[in-house]
Amino acid sequence: MTAADSALPSDPAFTIDVPTLVDVPALARVHVRGWEIAYSHLLEGEQWFGQEAIDRRIAHWTSWLTPGTREADEGVYRVGRDGEGAVVGLAASWPPCETQPARSRELSLLHLDENWLGTGLAQALTEAILEGGPASVRVTADNPRARRFYEKAGFTPDGATRVEEHLGSLRDIRMVR
Repeated sequence: MTAADSALPSDPAFTIDVPTLVDVPALARVHVRGWEIAYSHLLEGEQWFGQEAIDRRIAHWTSWLTPGTREADEGVYRVGRDGEGAVVGLAASWPPCETQPARSRELSLLHLDENWLGTGLAQALTEAILEGGPASVRVTADNPRARRFYEKAGFTPDGATRVEEHLGSLRDIRMVR
């Protein structure tokens, strides 16, 4: 049992809907906390996990959810809420930015509050975004928990990799379904 398992909500009921600009501060907080959970063993510093990161994500989410922006027009966004309506998870999908994409859709973001890991929310958000269809996802090679999750969701590595220079040379693998 992990710390996250012992902190599961007593009632793991959740809902999924489309986020709005009102949700931006909470989306930014969950997004940055999701990064911290996934990457704190690989990255460090205020630019990734502190207020600077939250401020940057507030700007991103504001742009992504503002009608008329490319991200808003091309993106699909879903938010997971707890029984009281608080944001506890998020997912986003944009068309892949690769010149030769493996699939026409990409699961671009998926992050949860750590108290919601293992509740089924990540799977529900994934399916709400992808509607059971084919997609690709990029995952850091050194993120075994995420890789196992995506494998359970039907994704398999296709051999494509890329190095994220702007992220301290993290190596991503592409998974497809």
